[in-house]
Amino acid sequence: MSNEKKKYIIGGTGCCSFCTGKKLKSYDGVGEIYAAPGNCIESDIFKNIDIREDDLTGLLKFALENDIDLTIPVTDKAIKTDIVSFFQSNGQNIFGSSADAANFALNKIAGKRFLYKIHAQTSKFGIFDKLQPAEDYLKSANFPVTIKCGEVSKLAEDRLVCPTVSLAREFLSVLFSKNETDILVEEFAHGKNFTVYFITDGYSALPLTSVANYNFMEDGDGGILTSGVGCYAPDYKISEVVISRVENVVRNALVSVEKKGEPYVGILGVECVLTGEDKFYVTEFKPFLQDHDAAVVLNLCSDNLIELFMSCINGFFSDEYTSIKMNDCCSVAAVVSARQLNKKITGFDLVEDVDNIDFINVNKANNEVYLTVKGANFVLTRTAGTLSRAKKYLYEDLSQMSFDGIKYRKDIGGSDVNY
Repeated sequence: MSNEKKKYIIGGTGCCSFCTGKKLKSYDGVGEIYAAPGNCIESDIFKNIDIREDDLTGLLKFALENDIDLTIPVTDKAIKTDIVSFFQSNGQNIFGSSADAANFALNKIAGKRFLYKIHAQTSKFGIFDKLQPAEDYLKSANFPVTIKCGEVSKLAEDRLVCPTVSLAREFLSVLFSKNETDILVEEFAHGKNFTVYFITDGYSALPLTSVANYNFMEDGDGGILTSGVGCYAPDYKISEVVISRVENVVRNALVSVEKKGEPYVGILGVECVLTGEDKFYVTEFKPFLQDHDAAVVLNLCSDNLIELFMSCINGFFSDEYTSIKMNDCCSVAAVVSARQLNKKITGFDLVEDVDNIDFINVNKANNEVYLTVKGANFVLTRTAGTLSRAKKYLYEDLSQMSFDGIKYRKDIGGSDVNY
């Protein structure tokens, strides 16, 4: 029996790439882990390789030359390149979905139409490629409304909750003036934001955990709407009844996608809003773990992810697994952002465990000097036996971090947190 350690490629950048590499490295039998292109921060856990996640030929050449055992694309950009179909056609093991099968999770417009198709409960919406019809829609809409770009936009703010018609018109004018097309306008769903993540082979799906999401920049859900600035898991307010009903949504989604001939394989997130007791709206799908919540999910998973992924690839998933083992801990995370560029970050050496930090995007000047970029820089995560203890540890660590213009929410895990 060979004792040769296996090798892996993680396709993508950001926090998800970083913490996925750390999770894989914790397993026996794991050798080199390569991140393509990886983060700006070097790591003892994996090696960055200078190949873009959309350079399919370059990645395949590297995989063949280095006898890679499994490739895992973790970002929207990597999945959109259709690296899964390309690698599969060249005999390579890869865990993920084809770009076509994942389109409902990659594109907000396609996802919203898909929710309507499978009869999932979702908020009223309209989709527009011209300004005038969008403005006409506002006349009969119930406010506030949320306006989003269908594709990931280059704009700093590609989504906005608009409480008034005038603000909605102004934001729509900005988006269309920037040549954005396919704009989604939906009635804002009041309630608690959460996501349930699943692993699926395209036919059956098993839940990982529920995650409580914090999507607004300011404490108390104020400020701009983001893709996520913090979270905790499991979300103790999400009942088994709700999770079961989300599973039904996933089953309907998988059946619909599989009928097109390309089943969705991979991790699938279902983002929802809890609107009442055991009632919820589905807002959108996610094609993998997101930067702000990847570590909290992975920290709670006791089953070996590599074995789970290979089981899906080889077609044994439904035979080998009836559930996914999660531990009894709680995990809390906060995204740390910067308002200014190139400010020196201090405090990494003061946190209890540097492995609790997952980098999204920072600059490194020299040696151990880290500098900020504008926007999200890194995610700090703590895990403990209880939610109150995990958030206590989190905010103790965050209090050690310092740079000009530092920004993070101080109410993650409960508004009673005050550090």
